[in-house]
Amino acid sequence: MDNLVQHIQNPQQIASEDVTKLDGLLQEFPYYQTAQLLITKGLLNTDSIRYNRQLKKAAAYSLDRKQLFKLIILNKIEQPIIANKSEKIEDTLTIGKPLAFDKEEEYSFSEWLALSKVKKIDRTPIPNTKQLIDNFIDKKISISKPKKTTFFKPMDVAKESLIENESLVTPTLAKVYLEQGHYDKAISAYTKLSLKYPEKNSLFANQIKLINKLKEK
Repeated sequence: MDNLVQHIQNPQQIASEDVTKLDGLLQEFPYYQTAQLLITKGLLNTDSIRYNRQLKKAAAYSLDRKQLFKLIILNKIEQPIIANKSEKIEDTLTIGKPLAFDKEEEYSFSEWLALSKVKKIDRTPIPNTKQLIDNFIDKKISISKPKKTTFFKPMDVAKESLIENESLVTPTLAKVYLEQGHYDKAISAYTKLSLKYPEKNSLFANQIKLINKLKEK
């Protein structure tokens, strides 16, 4: 595929037309880890409704989920929140919109992995030429040499999910719970966020109100 190395070097610039080409590549090589990672980043870049589903697939194919996490938070640009005038609760809560993880949200990412029950897929060996590119993207994505810190494991997160440290609760974590249908946990998270960020109390209170309405449907 043309420009593959360019996509590896600048994944934040992958556009919709590049996603189409990556789709074609994956039809021929579905176990190609690098293409799975790149198309995930492309779908995030373009705010595609396919992103959340593809993120699960990329996590399943990924040999190192820390590298996947680094890729999806790479050069993430904050987008303004646009008011949604739709009367549908799901639209107002932006359910189905891409989950945007920050670099400090390894816990939220791992909780998402645990709740989504994403298991790694046994893959057939990748041809040597593609293995070289896989090694290359691993080096490119690594922003700096990682410190010896423990990356949250889904099993550990599942055990701790009922007693989250307040400092680990973020809007993204609340959205993770909401996306997975854990409405009570989402409400609990937004309640903690309203205490953590009192200036956004009305926003989080409105989220809780909408979730309670969603539970009644």
